[in-house]
Amino acid sequence: MVACAVAALVSSVAGAAPSHLGPTGIVATPTADVVGNKTYDVAVDYVKWDHSLGDVKSMPIRLLAGVSEKVEVGIGYTKWKTGGHSMKVTPVNVKAVVVPESEGSPAVAVGAAYGKLKETGLPGVKVTTIYAVATKTLTKAEDEWYEEGGMKGTLRGSLGLMYNKYKASGLGLSESATEPFISVEYITPNGNTTVALEYKTAEDVGYFSNESISSIVVRHMITPNVYAQIGLGNAWYTLSNPTNGDHELFIGVGYRHMPPAEEEWY
Repeated sequence: MVACAVAALVSSVAGAAPSHLGPTGIVATPTADVVGNKTYDVAVDYVKWDHSLGDVKSMPIRLLAGVSEKVEVGIGYTKWKTGGHSMKVTPVNVKAVVVPESEGSPAVAVGAAYGKLKETGLPGVKVTTIYAVATKTLTKAEDEWYEEGGMKGTLRGSLGLMYNKYKASGLGLSESATEPFISVEYITPNGNTTVALEYKTAEDVGYFSNESISSIVVRHMITPNVYAQIGLGNAWYTLSNPTNGDHELFIGVGYRHMPPAEEEWY
């Protein structure tokens, strides 16, 4: 047998990017993906919407780091200000893949996030998020040298459950809700472009009640390290993305730093 060295082909898939919650996912919901060992991903978006006090401009910033092939950690920052009224939150998050995807079963990941919402004139609200999510490849892109009838590109689906707890000691409030979420992604055969949709059911938790969340986003790799996205969504406010009710256009960019490809011998 002749041994030969082949450089591993590592491609950046546009679908794997920080959600506004922080972990790798769609816009407001996570998937069972992680960024990868020694990989760093930073993303920022811009969104503008109407508020009773005036126009609101927000730029959610997220930074993710892969501490192993199965674990990622991250931090985010979101702030908006209008008419002398402001709000900001700096969430931290962690996610771990507990079951990798196989031919017959989905990948399963669990994660958590925590942050404190600070809003003008109101006591701080501590938000804790815990979730579990399963992601499965439903249709895989065909190899370039083998084509047959059927769908070209890759179709993935995710299904999860998210627990959110809101605690405002100054208001004497402590409420929580557990709701399901779902997302679907279509990735082009070359992996450069992803179209994704998501939906999370409404939370009915009294003072902190939120409407259902839904988003659509298109992500495209401009270079192997730089990607852009554009979409419509209705989740902008805090760590756990309570909705303002209206779907707004957002645009964003991201940068992904990956370790050099390793050589494989066979």
